Amino acid sequence: MKLSLYLGTYKRVKVFIHWTFSILLLWIVISNLRANTPIEDILWTILFVFALFFCVILHEFGHVLAAQKYGINTKDITLLPIGGLARLEKLPEDPKQELWVAIAGPLVNIGIFFVLSVILTITGYNLENLDTLQINGNTMLLYLASANLILALFNMLPAFPMDGGRVLRALLAIKLPRTKATQIAGSIGQLMAVAFVFYGLFYNPILILIGIFIFLGAAAEVSHTQQASFLKNYKVKDAMMLKFQILAFDAPLSKATEKLLDSQATHFVVVKDDVAVGTLSKDQIIKGLKEGGEQIKIEAVADFNPYKIETEEELEQAWKNMMAKQRKVAFVIENGHFLGIVDQENISEFILIKSALSK
Repeated sequence: MKLSLYLGTYKRVKVFIHWTFSILLLWIVISNLRANTPIEDILWTILFVFALFFCVILHEFGHVLAAQKYGINTKDITLLPIGGLARLEKLPEDPKQELWVAIAGPLVNIGIFFVLSVILTITGYNLENLDTLQINGNTMLLYLASANLILALFNMLPAFPMDGGRVLRALLAIKLPRTKATQIAGSIGQLMAVAFVFYGLFYNPILILIGIFIFLGAAAEVSHTQQASFLKNYKVKDAMMLKFQILAFDAPLSKATEKLLDSQATHFVVVKDDVAVGTLSKDQIIKGLKEGGEQIKIEAVADFNPYKIETEEELEQAWKNMMAKQRKVAFVIENGHFLGIVDQENISEFILIKSALSK
């Protein structure tokens, strides 16, 4: 992943830490130095941050392992200053499965809280003997236990895209259609987001950013679910494009630039001996021009391993698979023979048309 440091792989899931994490550490150091905080205390604070984000990784793996139980793979996990992000290939359609996947993360934090609480109890930790409560060797476990409890409770707020929003949607979807359940959960999430922004204006600017994140996340989830609902009961063949631009595999890239400028097409089918063998996108054309100029052959920049889907495949599932695999265009195949293409833009137009007709 771009702009991220690779940390390792577990259960076939790669873990990254985003470069903005360094800004968080820098802010901690600078703010503490300005407050004349002793270096030892700053180091303890940094150690606490790393320990807390290790707990965040465990939280995300709670989601990952629960999803794997239902046959859903995860692309990767990325640590951000605001938390972790596990990119699941898809979410379970079964509400009960989605409920367990969503709640698995907070349950991990609750588990960590109880384990640390037991350790603190056994060691005879007594808050009353503390003159000041600050992070050091004596209070590290206490802070870490408290932080895990707060993480669990905060993530369970019923607001997309946090776990609580997905839990709420899953519970509603047991009795209601998924689209309706998403709309209700999304509306609740956006109301909470507005409350966060309003409260943050007066007390804590960080809450403004969190509120905006929640509001946009809820809107995106509702929109995505509504779009998927319009694709139900349709096959890939219903949105297949039979008319498309073609390019010879051994033609110079200048031919591709001509067609790119003369039409509205952004994806082209590459042919060899009148057989479709690959695709060429606008991005690949631009990249080829930068690296080799107009005379480079199309075969040097085209994708000869196109994503393929069957004509009778459910359009909704094909659309989700294309997004999960980040494939903007796909070959449509029937009995092993190439018939046409579909791309995400065309499917989006298909959704707009069906949406308009349903009103």
